[in-house]
Amino acid sequence: MKKHRKILAAVVFMAIVFSCKKEEASPKYFPKVKAIVAANCTVTCHAPSKGLPDGMPVVLETDDDIASRAASIKAAVADPASPQNKRMPQGGVLSDADIDTIVKWLEKGGRVSD
Repeated sequence: MKKHRKILAAVVFMAIVFSCKKEEASPKYFPKVKAIVAANCTVTCHAPSKGLPDGMPVVLETDDDIASRAASIKAAVADPASPQNKRMPQGGVLSDADIDTIVKWLEKGGRVSD
C-alpha cells in the first residue's frame, strides 16, 4: 500500500510540474523607455548639459532622472492634457506603442531595473 502511495504521489507531482505553464520572461521596459526619452525628450529640451535649458527644471539625462519622474513622464504622454499637465513631447506625439511601453513600465514600478 505504501508503494502505491509513493507512486501516486510521484505521478501527481509530475503532472503538476508538467502542466504548469512556464511564465514568459517579463520584458525589460526601462531600456525601451530610456530610448524613447532620448529620442523625444533630451534631444530637444530636457538636457541642460547639451545646452538645452528649455526643459528646466525637468532634467532627464540620467537613468535616475528618468526613474524618479516615472509618474510625471507617464502623465505627460498618456493622461489627458490640462493646464497642470502639458502634453509631451511639445509639438509632437509619441506612437501608441511608445505610450504603451511607458504606461506598462510605470505599472511595473517605473524603475531602472524594469
